[in-house]
Amino acid sequence: MITALNSDFYRIKQSIILCLSSFPFNYGTFAGLMEIKEFNYSANFCEENIWHLCQNQELVGFSKKVLIISNAKRNCPFKFQKSINGDEVVWWNYHVVLLADNKDSAFIYDFDSTLPVPSTAKEYFSKTFDFSINEGVIDSPYFKIIDSDTYLDSFNSDRGHMKDSFGKWLSEPPKWQIIGGGGELPLPELLDFTESSKHQIYNLDEIWSHELS
Repeated sequence: MITALNSDFYRIKQSIILCLSSFPFNYGTFAGLMEIKEFNYSANFCEENIWHLCQNQELVGFSKKVLIISNAKRNCPFKFQKSINGDEVVWWNYHVVLLADNKDSAFIYDFDSTLPVPSTAKEYFSKTFDFSINEGVIDSPYFKIIDSDTYLDSFNSDRGHMKDSFGKWLSEPPKWQIIGGGGELPLPELLDFTESSKHQIYNLDEIWSHELS
């Protein structure tokens, strides 16, 4: 996961309408807020962070789905993301988060968000992807949904996407071992958001109706 170039279009604050809506967060249905230090976390390796999170004992009893977020251009805008430049909008070429739900509530884990971890799914989606712009949304986010058990069993990555043409790391790799070894869900396949994708692709409205309605 590498930050894409910021668009001047989105830097114009007047063109962005901040989301003012809020949703109640019933922490009684969950163990509560948790610190990133409590999890396996390595910056810019969200796909591996979430793989480890799927095994976390705090989430036993929750239905868990991995959300792969990108688009065909590999240029996707997010709000409320940590940014070394202090940018209001951060552009990822892809991002991976976890949707965990029980009978009462649905939560999103995004370790790169400045929103609470976890946030309710409704709060996360309404704030992170609030781009109400007169000219319309460009480079809209799209989603793939992978069951957590499938992700745990089949995901694999050789981390080659995080090296430059000279073989140097673009970001310091995780200390843990490389995940997978020829599983049926290689990272490049998960990041294919073109018509050739082997997985169903959802737009933002479809995610709302499919997972949050």
